[in-house]
Amino acid sequence: MRKFKEITTTVEIIEFIQCDICGKKADRHDWSTGSYTVNETEFKILIRQRDGENYPEGGWGTEYEADICPNCFKEKLIPWLNSQGCTAKRKEWDCD
Repeated sequence: MRKFKEITTTVEIIEFIQCDICGKKADRHDWSTGSYTVNETEFKILIRQRDGENYPEGGWGTEYEADICPNCFKEKLIPWLNSQGCTAKRKEWDCD
């Protein structure tokens, strides 16, 4: 015999993304405007600062994370990086 009980759980989903600089909201889970458009900022993957302790049995720490819209990324962050001596490289990409 199987006895079941009902449980309630909470799941977090992204309602929207909001730029931490200008406040612009993305209507979706990313900055794209349609089914085939690409307009994303992978800020956390490319730039992340993390510190703390890491042991074989576990670890802890802190990290910085920011949501930045593509316009602020190109118009504010890239010029600032360039002014600090970092040459951000613009590259072409293609899907085959």
